[in-house]
Amino acid sequence: MKTINFLTSHFIPENTACSNRVLAFVRKLGEKYKINVICLTEKGSYQKHNHVKYNNNIDIYYVNQQNYDGRNFFKRAFFEIIYIHKLTKITTGLSSDLIIATSPYMFMIPMVGFRMKGPRIIDIRDLVWEYLDDRGIVKKIIKYTLKTIMKQSIKKFDHVSVTNDYEYNLLKKKYGIKNINIIPNGIERNKFKHLTSLHLNNQNEQITVTYVGNLGLAQNLMTLVKAAEQLPSIKFFIIGSGIEAVSIKNYIDRMGIQNIEMTGKLTWQELKDYYMKTSILYAQLDRKFISAMPSKLYEYAAIGLPIIYGGVGQAVTFVNQLENATIIEPNDVDRLVYTIKRLAKSPKYISDANRKLIEKYYIRENSSDEIVSIVDKII
Repeated sequence: MKTINFLTSHFIPENTACSNRVLAFVRKLGEKYKINVICLTEKGSYQKHNHVKYNNNIDIYYVNQQNYDGRNFFKRAFFEIIYIHKLTKITTGLSSDLIIATSPYMFMIPMVGFRMKGPRIIDIRDLVWEYLDDRGIVKKIIKYTLKTIMKQSIKKFDHVSVTNDYEYNLLKKKYGIKNINIIPNGIERNKFKHLTSLHLNNQNEQITVTYVGNLGLAQNLMTLVKAAEQLPSIKFFIIGSGIEAVSIKNYIDRMGIQNIEMTGKLTWQELKDYYMKTSILYAQLDRKFISAMPSKLYEYAAIGLPIIYGGVGQAVTFVNQLENATIIEPNDVDRLVYTIKRLAKSPKYISDANRKLIEKYYIRENSSDEIVSIVDKII
């Protein structure tokens, strides 16, 4: 049986879009290959055993990752390089027939591309370097340098997979990448079944708006918080964690806002309970994240409730396929307030068409068949 070394910054027990994508790949590949997963723990988490047997064909090698402030680019870059170096060091001690690496830690790309030998695949979830601020000569030089490094290192891989059309077209046309294909994100089949069978209470008199996901700079959830200030009769749930969680909580407390509940991260069972008392689902990404696609939108569409999305680019292309969904400009508090008021007064319904779209195109297990086909051709 041939062996694959899979390097990733996110893996179980972490529950994120990236870890779920990698887990789906690993499970599918593990049906016919021996898999060594070399991964980081979630920031601040600690794995007592650095080598864990997942099943007969899958072994996991953990590197404990300390909790650090990711808002500063240089600090984040420093820690990324340090930890990816640790992953690659472990990998060199594990013989394999193929290496698969996955971002969003962008320095995974050059460190595996330039340092590792043998057949390699890179799965790119996000073009992080494309979002960097280039206002001013120093920032412009930094961004140009990183783009050049990424372009040259991506070409070192035997195959490249991305998550959407925008990433595909940019890498193919601007970077000249040839061996590239799209493996979209989505949701697990089991989760889809649970979401489509929820007993939704969308006809209740208490209107509720729910956000689920990362509480980071890209999401700028102060837009939602300030909208909630103007809508005291509506209940808001902010579910998740991230580098902006403390500042958001401090603002809510300082302003005495009573209609927002911040839950932190929830278990899947706890999250289902919040979905069942939700009227409107909300997501947002800042304008500069034009190629990003929030994975929670797949989950939202599977539920079938009304969606408000504040953003541009690739995610808008997806949301435009949906019914029961409204697109607004990101970071526009007044427009968000207006849209919530309008939806609160509108007849409520659950979109079966949205659910069918997810079932047809965005079930992770189906998408994972593509990674097996790519691997089979290389090794």
